[in-house]
Amino acid sequence: MNSTDPVAVAFLAIIPVYLIIGLGWLARRMHWLLPNHEKPISKLAIDICYPCLVLSSMLGNEMLRSPAFSLEAAGAGFAGCMLGIASAWLVGKLFGYHIGTGLRTFTLAAGIQNYSFFVIPIIAVMFTTPSNPMMGILMTHNTGCEIAIWTVGLIILSGGFKNISPKVFLRGPLIGVTLGLFLVWTGIDRYVTPAPIKQTLQMLGNCAIPLCVFLFGATMYDSWKSVEWKPKTIISGIVGRLIVAPVLILLLAWLLPFSTEIKQIMVIQSAIPSAMIPVIIARQFGGLPGLAMQVCLVTTFVSFLTLPVWLAVGFKFVL
Repeated sequence: MNSTDPVAVAFLAIIPVYLIIGLGWLARRMHWLLPNHEKPISKLAIDICYPCLVLSSMLGNEMLRSPAFSLEAAGAGFAGCMLGIASAWLVGKLFGYHIGTGLRTFTLAAGIQNYSFFVIPIIAVMFTTPSNPMMGILMTHNTGCEIAIWTVGLIILSGGFKNISPKVFLRGPLIGVTLGLFLVWTGIDRYVTPAPIKQTLQMLGNCAIPLCVFLFGATMYDSWKSVEWKPKTIISGIVGRLIVAPVLILLLAWLLPFSTEIKQIMVIQSAIPSAMIPVIIARQFGGLPGLAMQVCLVTTFVSFLTLPVWLAVGFKFVL
């Protein structure tokens, strides 16, 4: 890391994320970014730039050459999401949610953190050495998060296995990580990624997260105007995502014998606000997208205060 003070590092790391979110919010408010602009920009970011980011961070990553280490990273991602989901279910029950009145949607919304687009820029700021393997380890870790969402998450929200399909695994991030691990495990990456190709992947990959976070800010502006705010959802979302989940995930990272690099990623993931994915899933599978959006919005704004605190606690006591 580029500083010995975890509080200073954490605070400096999250500022660019919120600034880009704010620029996206402003661009939508000023009508510089219109709704019909989002789809082509999103396709550019997700289908081209993001896979390049995944591959550029994995190819040549010596730590990922061990299948055991890669599976440990993915397992940590899966376990962290499961713990977040379990804590959100308990908090939801405590606040009076029931099946049919929002418990399933709340569980997924408060249980799943913004494990990718929010974390990647923080990793980029906190670990600035070009040869640092942390970004590739993060991508592998997030494979476990993706599997958790599109299996257990769907089962919880839809109430069964009927919506689980092999198609849910044909997603860009999962395909990119699978290809990256195959090339690294076999050593083929040494022969297919000369410097010009890797530099091209890095240049395109560097565009992915600013674009996605910028679009997230625009989406938040649209949602803010339409959400019907409820104190119960606001308080329970903050408690579930920004208080209970960080404590449990930090305990998991402290108790289990994960490698230092994976523990560092788990510390960062523990403090992250809720993701947008539960909102999308709630719309597609009969949940309550308004509730999920409230949790996402409020935890994103409040995390500006809580995120540096949890990172400081995690780096001091877990590591």
